[in-house]
Amino acid sequence: MILYKYMSLSGAMKAIETSSIGFTHLEDFNDPFECTALGFKAQSNSFTTSKIAQNACRNRFSRGYVVLSLTRQPLNPLMWAHYGDSHQGVVIGIDVEEANLHSLSDNFIPYQLGEVIYTKTKLHNDLDLISEDELMDIGQNILFEGNIFNLAKELFYINH
Repeated sequence: MILYKYMSLSGAMKAIETSSIGFTHLEDFNDPFECTALGFKAQSNSFTTSKIAQNACRNRFSRGYVVLSLTRQPLNPLMWAHYGDSHQGVVIGIDVEEANLHSLSDNFIPYQLGEVIYTKTKLHNDLDLISEDELMDIGQNILFEGNIFNLAKELFYINH
């Protein structure tokens, strides 16, 4: 399957020269809805504990994982305007199987599980405080984006 990445001309030239493509850290996303759906229930005696856990979780994902934002649409005006350097950039096709973006064992969220969920309201899923191992099972909370971006039809590939 071919998915598409929009980028500036200079970004495309660098990708060709280095045979690599840039990923984005979660903290550098441009949508305030992204990566905010995850929280923790306040313990009966400590709201602070849940906020500390929430910030630690967000920091762990933010620094430890990177995202490659792709789309199925090579001719998307929204993507051209935003990621394609105001219609002056390029779009490249990536064979996701050849690039190993599909492997369940090698990737945190492979492309086929990375369908972005667009929502009108900012979601917040309050979980009980959890262990570090359980933290890795909740990665799909990253996949929420504001409804304003729904024309992008993005898929996120997430790895560490």
